Amino acid sequence: MDASVADHQVLRDEPRQTVLLPLDRVDLGDRLRTVSEGAVTHIAESIRRHGLQNPIQVRSLNEDRYLLVAGAHRCQAMRSLGQTTIEAFVLDALTADELDLLEIDENLMRSELNALDRGRFLARRKHIHERLYPRSRPGGDRKSAEYKAAPGPKGFVAETARFTPFSPWTIRRALKIGENIIPELQDELAHSALAHREGDLYKIARMDEEEQRRVLDALREADEEPRSLAALLRPDPDDNVGVDEDPTSPPGDNSDEGEDLAPGAEGNAEAGKTPLARFQTLWIQATEDERQEIMAWLELMKAQENADQPTDS
Repeated sequence: MDASVADHQVLRDEPRQTVLLPLDRVDLGDRLRTVSEGAVTHIAESIRRHGLQNPIQVRSLNEDRYLLVAGAHRCQAMRSLGQTTIEAFVLDALTADELDLLEIDENLMRSELNALDRGRFLARRKHIHERLYPRSRPGGDRKSAEYKAAPGPKGFVAETARFTPFSPWTIRRALKIGENIIPELQDELAHSALAHREGDLYKIARMDEEEQRRVLDALREADEEPRSLAALLRPDPDDNVGVDEDPTSPPGDNSDEGEDLAPGAEGNAEAGKTPLARFQTLWIQATEDERQEIMAWLELMKAQENADQPTDS
């Protein structure tokens, strides 16, 4: 164990060692994902009821400071509860790319992740993945011995779909959002309701840079937060309602996507998932209380299954 880590109380040894760190020694750093006050409130209530279930993950900066790898919402939730320490995994043995992938993969499994954050995370993950596994990049002689002998998975989309609840179509769509929207506009969108509107984000991703900069200017000049792309680009109240905009739609509604729907429609894509994939989707979308109910039900089913097993006596 690192000397700086050895100064802290060890809380558990298996399967990985955790220590108790002072919260004021954990630096959040630059996060790919903004911290949501609503998510902090929800997590704080869960911690108050059940305690911290998942330690944060950090790496050492020097003898007495640590940089957060994953767990910004948990840090803020613990601070809101008046806690001064937090349980943590110290991941000093991992490379910078491995640390980035760890943060990205953890956040991809969060139910509260919005459409913009999902696109940004997947775009960043693809960049790291292709650097670690060159044969996953498009092009190249795929029949060559060098290509066949290269380590790691061949395709980013297929590999990501394997361990996430997202279909290949969803991943490709999210990548278009994360890769095609210019960085300045992404930063501005992150603080607006449009970050939750996948259909609007996809439309922006299909714009050229000049059109995107017009959207950026409109966002910066807007007197009120726009509830949709149509409302942002047509600020005249008399023009707000039209074929592209339903005034009764909530900010996260995507009823105006039209041609952007997947071939066969969303229902067929969901139906095509394996039972495990559907369960994983339900799990990450569930609240903490709902997850407790699921676990209780699984324990009951397991107990009944064991009771039904024939004995050797």
